[in-house]
Amino acid sequence: MRRKKRDYWSVDTIDMEPKTESETTHSNTRLGKIKRFINRNRKRLIIGAAVFYILFFLLGLCVTRFYNDENGTTRAHRLTFSDLKLQDDYRELKNKLTDVRDLLAEITVIDIHFAQERYTNYEAATLYTKVLNDRLDILLPRVSSMNLQEDQEPIREEIISLLSYDLAIYLQNISKGLSSGDSVTVNAALAYRERALQTYEIIEADIRKIAERLKISDEDYYAWELSEAVKEKDSTAVLGEKEEQ
Repeated sequence: MRRKKRDYWSVDTIDMEPKTESETTHSNTRLGKIKRFINRNRKRLIIGAAVFYILFFLLGLCVTRFYNDENGTTRAHRLTFSDLKLQDDYRELKNKLTDVRDLLAEITVIDIHFAQERYTNYEAATLYTKVLNDRLDILLPRVSSMNLQEDQEPIREEIISLLSYDLAIYLQNISKGLSSGDSVTVNAALAYRERALQTYEIIEADIRKIAERLKISDEDYYAWELSEAVKEKDSTAVLGEKEEQ
């Protein structure tokens, strides 16, 4: 008759008999084999333990960031899992901020050359429209598709507003005003350009706060100046006396 499952756990089924000599010998034999294995592979086991320790130590370094506090003292900042995810967001936002910077510099190059009367109204309008179609319209969906945590969504919305509202309206209106010779439209467009620069400063400040939270030293990156970026892009784009015609 087949025993029920609970019978296996019955007190009556527990073997209370002392182990025989053969069973004890077998146990000692197994213990001896383990000891002999350890003795034969002592060096390998020590090397393996050392490698494991080094890997564990390096892993600790990977999730630890060292920074200097306000007194110049080097301190360690242990990154949590949340910090690692925030670090990914920061990297993504920083890349898009770099794209926005480059876009602003390209637009400013056109602004300067037009102000210096190196472009006709038609030439400038064509260039503004080209930037709108070839640069801004491509960058906007890339910003929209960023995979960010919910806390960083407001920064995404700021960048989208900068691109789809401030800069888009500026490029559309400046091109339209120059093409039609409508100075009112041109002047209205300039207000959106100023607004775009103000929005940019807010975005940069918000992204910089993430760097400070993560104890990332990015001072050189945040020392960026639009005027210097314009010179790097086009050394002839310098405001000064208008050229003689």
